[in-house]
Amino acid sequence: MRKLVPLLAIGLAASGVAQAASQTDYIIDPEDGVYESKGLLSKMPGGFVPVPTIITEPAVGNGLAVTGLLFHESDEEAAARERGEGSVLPSNISLIGLGATDNGTRGGGIGHLGFWMDDRLRYKGFLLYGDLNLDFYSLGNINLKHPVEMNLVGPFVFQQLTMRYRDSNWFAGVRQIYREVHTSYTGSREVNKVPPAAVDLVARYLERDITTSGLGLVAEYDSRNNPLGPTAGFNYVAHLSRYDKAIGSDLDYDALHLHGLNYWELSPRWDFAFRVQYDSVSGDSNLPPYVLPSVDLRGISSTRYQGEAVLVSEAELTWKWRPNWKFNLFAGLGRTADNFADIGSGSSSTNRGAGVRYQVLQQYGFWMGLDVAEGPEESAFYIQAGSAW
Repeated sequence: MRKLVPLLAIGLAASGVAQAASQTDYIIDPEDGVYESKGLLSKMPGGFVPVPTIITEPAVGNGLAVTGLLFHESDEEAAARERGEGSVLPSNISLIGLGATDNGTRGGGIGHLGFWMDDRLRYKGFLLYGDLNLDFYSLGNINLKHPVEMNLVGPFVFQQLTMRYRDSNWFAGVRQIYREVHTSYTGSREVNKVPPAAVDLVARYLERDITTSGLGLVAEYDSRNNPLGPTAGFNYVAHLSRYDKAIGSDLDYDALHLHGLNYWELSPRWDFAFRVQYDSVSGDSNLPPYVLPSVDLRGISSTRYQGEAVLVSEAELTWKWRPNWKFNLFAGLGRTADNFADIGSGSSSTNRGAGVRYQVLQQYGFWMGLDVAEGPEESAFYIQAGSAW
C-alpha cells in the first residue's frame, strides 16, 4: 500500500482518496536493528509507534513523511497478544502524520480506524490539510500534450461507517466527503509555455475556490485471509456518492467507484492476485481536474491519465523464496474515456515492474518491501507496507 501522508495529501486532489486512506493500517518498528515476530506494540508506552517514510510518488516528487500510530488495546487484547493467540488487532487505531516533498508539496492529517462490537462495526475517519503542487494533463474534457502546473490548498474530511450483515463477509454503510480547495495556476502564462487550448481555461478552471460536499452509500464483501497481506480471498467494494448544492457543494455531480481484489494461493510457493477497478464522475460540465478519476498504477503519476470514466486492471505473481522473503512481478493496463461505453476504444496506458517483500511481523502476516515500476513515460520505486492494493 502507498504510504499514509503522501497519498492522503495527494488525495485532496484525487477522487480516490478514500481508498488510499482506507488501506493505511498498521506499521511495526524494528528493535535492535531487526524485526521480531511478536511486535513492539505491547512494549511501547500506550502502543505508540512512530513511522518514518520515504515519499516516492511521481506526482509530487521525492520527500519524507513521519506518521505516528497509536494502537488502543483493551486489557483482553493485550493479554491475548502476550500469549501469542492468533492475529489480535486493537479495536481502535489513531494516526497523525506530516510530510513534504522536493516540489514544494506539503501536508498533514489525523485519522482514526475503529473495529467495534467484535468487528461488526467499522469506522474510518480522516481530517487532512494539503498544499500541493501538481501537473495536470486534462482540463475538463480537453487532454493536453503538456502539463498545466497547479497549486491546490485546503482541507479534506472523509468519514465512513459500515456494519457487518449477521455473521457474513458482507458490509454496508454510509460515507461522507467534504473538500475545500483553493486552486491557482503556478506555471508560466506565456503562450509558448501553455498549450493554446489551455490559455482561455486558466481563469475558468484554475483560479477558483471550490467546495465539494458529498454523501454516499457503500457496500463491501471481504473474505481476505489477512487485510494487511492477503494471499487468498476476495474484496469487492462499491460506493456511489452524490455531491449537491443542497449539502453545501458548489458543484453537482455523482461519483461511482467499483473495485475487485482477488487473491489465490496456487501452491505453497506461488500466489496470484488480480485487481480490477472502475471510477467515473458525471454531472456539471465544468468539473475541476482534481475531481476527475485517474489511472492508478505503479509507475504512472497519479495525475497523468484522467477521464470521466477510468478502468484499471493489474495482475501480480508472487514467488515465496523463503518463509520471510518473497518476490513479485506485476503488470497492468489502464483506460480512460468520456463514459463507460467508450472505454473499449479509449486511450490506454500500461505498467510493469517487480518487487521484493520481507515479513516484518509474522503474527499479523505483515510484509514490507520495495517495488520498481515502469510506465509509459517514466520509472518509479515505491516503499510498500502491507499489500500494494
